[in-house]
Amino acid sequence: MGTYKQKRSRKPLSLDDAQLRMTDSIKQLEKIILTSEDENRVINASNALSGLISRYAKLLEVSDLEKRIEHLERINENQKMRKVK
Repeated sequence: MGTYKQKRSRKPLSLDDAQLRMTDSIKQLEKIILTSEDENRVINASNALSGLISRYAKLLEVSDLEKRIEHLERINENQKMRKVK
């Protein structure tokens, strides 16, 4: 058995991977909310869903900004190449 850090050390998720995992989690939480007869479980799933949706919205914002920045960097690089020629 390794240390806690060794167990937790792994490659960070890309924004796309995180988005996919969050989407799957949202679907699972919705399923619990709609099908569970345990009121406490429904309340816990609802609270988790609320927090996850907030984080998901932020992730989408960051992902969009990252794509815009990459696009602007490509434009800038192309303009530099033209000036050199």
